[in-house]
Amino acid sequence: MIQLYLAMLETEEEQTNLAEIYEQHKSHMLRYALKMLGNSDLAEDAVHDAFLAIIRHKNKYFSLPHREMRATAVVITKNKCLDMLKKVHSDTDVSIADIEHRIESNDESVESQVILTEEYNAICNHISSLDEMSRLVLEMKYRIGMSYKEIGEALNLTPKHVDTKIMRAKAKVRKLSTKTEDEANDK
Repeated sequence: MIQLYLAMLETEEEQTNLAEIYEQHKSHMLRYALKMLGNSDLAEDAVHDAFLAIIRHKNKYFSLPHREMRATAVVITKNKCLDMLKKVHSDTDVSIADIEHRIESNDESVESQVILTEEYNAICNHISSLDEMSRLVLEMKYRIGMSYKEIGEALNLTPKHVDTKIMRAKAKVRKLSTKTEDEANDK
């Protein structure tokens, strides 16, 4: 993952600064996120979001002393965890994060959990079969929780183009899901 972050930076000095922050603080950030979220995948996503935020505001963070950077990194991670928790518990739309949450929940019956697991796996398979851009925008939006503006900045697109790409990617997943359901009903 560090290679992805380093590729986002322009100078060797910035890359060196980020590599030091990554090596010195990643495990601490991950432990904090895991404690807060109770799920290793979500914790890794939160730490990933935190590093993206650090990169976005590199001029502010790269000059901080070691102890202050650790505290800042934990605060950023905490905020990303809170954002994820809000997103998981919002009832606005069913997303992959919602399905993951329900799968891990003990409130659902075993039958419901099996169905949700199958739905989740099917969605993941459909997403993995998409073209790279479609897969990337969906992962950035629903797995990482980035805003249209953040995705646009990362991919050099306008927020409107990001919205269009996400709508088209979701339509592709729906089409693949419908096709799979139709094939299953034909059998």
